[in-house]
Amino acid sequence: MLTPLRVLMVEDSEDDALLLIRTLRKNGYEPTAERVQTSEDLTLALSRQPWDIILCDFHLPGFSGIDAIAIVKKMNLDIPIIVVSGAIGEEMAMDCIHRGASDYIMKGNLTRLGLAVKRDLQEKEMRLRQKKDEESLRQSEEKYRTILESIGDGYYEVDIAGNFTFFNNALCRIWGYPREELMGMNSRAYTDKQTARKLYQAHNQVYRTGEPGRLFDYEIIQKNGNKKVIQSSFTLLKDADGKTIIGFRGIVRDITELKQMEKDRQKSLDQLRQSLEATIHAMAVTVELRDPYTAGHQRRVADLAYAIALEMNLEESRLTGLRMASTIHDLGKISIPSEILTKPTKLTYIEFEIVKTHAQAGYDILKDIDFPWPIARIVHEHHERMDGSGYPNGLKGEDILLESKILTVADVVEAMVSHRPYRAALGVEQALGEIIKNRGILYDEDVVDSCLKLFEEKRFIFE
Repeated sequence: MLTPLRVLMVEDSEDDALLLIRTLRKNGYEPTAERVQTSEDLTLALSRQPWDIILCDFHLPGFSGIDAIAIVKKMNLDIPIIVVSGAIGEEMAMDCIHRGASDYIMKGNLTRLGLAVKRDLQEKEMRLRQKKDEESLRQSEEKYRTILESIGDGYYEVDIAGNFTFFNNALCRIWGYPREELMGMNSRAYTDKQTARKLYQAHNQVYRTGEPGRLFDYEIIQKNGNKKVIQSSFTLLKDADGKTIIGFRGIVRDITELKQMEKDRQKSLDQLRQSLEATIHAMAVTVELRDPYTAGHQRRVADLAYAIALEMNLEESRLTGLRMASTIHDLGKISIPSEILTKPTKLTYIEFEIVKTHAQAGYDILKDIDFPWPIARIVHEHHERMDGSGYPNGLKGEDILLESKILTVADVVEAMVSHRPYRAALGVEQALGEIIKNRGILYDEDVVDSCLKLFEEKRFIFE
């Protein structure tokens, strides 16, 4: 099967043109040919349609092969030109090739024509593929560059010593330096010596392990003296073959405003916590005014509960909630008649049942307040017992919050150690005996063990 071939012939001899067509057919091509004889016709033919190859005579009336080569070159067309002519000197033939012809063939010896056409078409195909690859690479690089310049984060590349070799505009904005000044400067030169040392150590760690660097927050100093807090992550930069380490590449983000927002948020939280503590204190004072005989009880219980929780390694946030709940755990007593609270003799069954309502009353007061800790629940459960014999809901074991279990032990110990209107203080030894006897029955085992350790090993005392 013959291969289609679009041939443009610059030839003034019709016979020579027919000879060229026959030769091409013998070599496996099916030419679709057009013959032109002037520069005007050549230009028109080149503009009208694409061509696979140009076969060009050297001598035409008022027109030469060199003129034809110049026209194709001027029109920036990639079409192989084979000069096919009679006797011209070797010097003239070489001049044609230097000007852009792909080959020169004598009309009296066309045996090489088929091979020359095949070679020129293959080379043209290679050039087209290379051009497509180069265009794809250019588009990829343009896309890469567009992405780098459109992101708000700074991208950078540095050599092994830390000197900038490449970066986007965002990095210039973050550092506050123009591109020409930043290029080649050391990336560690914009901060204090201690941070520069840490950056060097981080780069060295990545260099030795090959693992990406962790997020690193540090402060830089801009050209105008302003300070910025940035967050950086980086990894190794290797050469084209991916074997040799040539530096580091990374992303930096300006987190100055974020850090300030965190500071403002923490300040607000601190102020809120202070307000909450003041409110809790006011509630505690209210209870003590109603029940002067137990003045200081809630504070001492809070101190012991906090110490037990510390011994048990409770999280900081839970420690805070426990202390606040312990400070007002008897808040519900404001609903109990004062004559019952201050009665100097043992309470009757009915009076004791009334006193027992203080846990529910305290919960009802606190349950609708949006504390960041379960304060209402802790207050509600501080008289519950592990075996379900407590009140107000008879909860058992894991149904009781850990903070409530801690408060329970602290409340029992402090109450037995302290003087009451209806009895004298029972002392630390008897109080500890109570929690030892009922360890795992009424009181949580871990809480009891931590409480005993405080008194027996760490000499805890109530103040």
